[in-house]
Amino acid sequence: MLSSTRILSLLSAAALVYSHPVGHDSHDHVERGSLLSILGIKDWAQPRGHPVEKLFERQNAGAFNAANYPSGNPDATAMPDAWKQALSQAVAAGKIPKIVQTKDGNYPSDVDPNSAEICASAFQCRYTDGPLPDIWDAPDGMLGVSFDDGPTPASPKLYDFLKSQNQKATHFFIGGNIRDNPDIFMQAFNNGNDMAVHTYTHRWMTSLSNEDAMAELGWTMQIIYDMTGGRVPRYWRPPFGDSDNRIRSIARLFGLQQVDWNQDTDDWEIANKKLTLAQIEASLAKFISGPKSPGLIILEHELYPETVEAFVNAYPLMKSSGWDVRNIPDLFGAPYYQNAQDNTGAVTQSTILSGDVAGAGPAASNSSSITVSASRAPSSTVSHSAAATSSGISNSQNSANKPNGASSLVVGPVGIVASVIGAFIGAFML
Repeated sequence: MLSSTRILSLLSAAALVYSHPVGHDSHDHVERGSLLSILGIKDWAQPRGHPVEKLFERQNAGAFNAANYPSGNPDATAMPDAWKQALSQAVAAGKIPKIVQTKDGNYPSDVDPNSAEICASAFQCRYTDGPLPDIWDAPDGMLGVSFDDGPTPASPKLYDFLKSQNQKATHFFIGGNIRDNPDIFMQAFNNGNDMAVHTYTHRWMTSLSNEDAMAELGWTMQIIYDMTGGRVPRYWRPPFGDSDNRIRSIARLFGLQQVDWNQDTDDWEIANKKLTLAQIEASLAKFISGPKSPGLIILEHELYPETVEAFVNAYPLMKSSGWDVRNIPDLFGAPYYQNAQDNTGAVTQSTILSGDVAGAGPAASNSSSITVSASRAPSSTVSHSAAATSSGISNSQNSANKPNGASSLVVGPVGIVASVIGAFIGAFML
């Protein structure tokens, strides 16, 4: 018969086994102790207690209810208190740069958007400093497939095609569109594509206050989190390519890494008759037939039937031209989410919070750790796209002064181990 003291000792040992990281695999995630490995439990996520857990509490554990989410521009005063507190602490700690707000992406004439202090991505400034640099290029020979502005009524045809080709894509979704098209959103998710953030109402982010920017990102992450079984998005793309060091710092409070692009189809212009389907397809063919260094990240949209058709028609050329076609995380061997490897793997019971980057860049998997008390706010290593082929934002989105446009399996893993040991002890004692 085992004594109660012995049983407690075994349970304590189980806790130590779990808490001691023993190594990293090729995705640079932490594997837990050998007992969990024996049990087949693997942690693809941020460790329990990671600060991102604090920002998102599950809003809707039952059936989807659109009333749980803003119906228009989010009201920053109605944000969850945890988001307000995270922002307030970051500002007080000097982690959010004091950069002037723009007017639809336009800075005052005496402000240099390409300075290291500002580094406006709509002006082709690439933030390359720190663990979460902007992603603009795919690795050589690779083509990153992503789509903006969904989900829309035009999206299902795209999703059906991607599924038929066994092709994964990254969807930079607008939160309000998810609210209005939840079934279409779920089609994309159930097909295995990764869900990313394109803000809630597609506003010029640099024109917003800190609080409004926080709400735009937070509510989009919240609705994705609620609808995907608690997955926390890893990537975001600023509308119009409009971001700077202030906005990047706010995005990092949610553990988000910014993804831009190095080629732009301007496909959305088809709606106002400025471009034809043939012209969009010609642009795609030119990009696809061009050099394979750097790799391609092409800006495309799932807005209209024509924009979907342009991609569908170009896809065979992508494959026949020898491109390795992947979604954004697969370009870098990274998990799809901050707390889950993909749409079917284990998910930590997390929420969303952060404050300073302590994770890794695109090539590593644990790239979303942020703590308010850690490092300084970003000051950029400024890098500009020299090639004329690189476009920061769609032409019609440009302003006159923009020359280029622009894991844990459950909440208590120790509890799982303790339960298994307890069951073993019980059997032994019998």
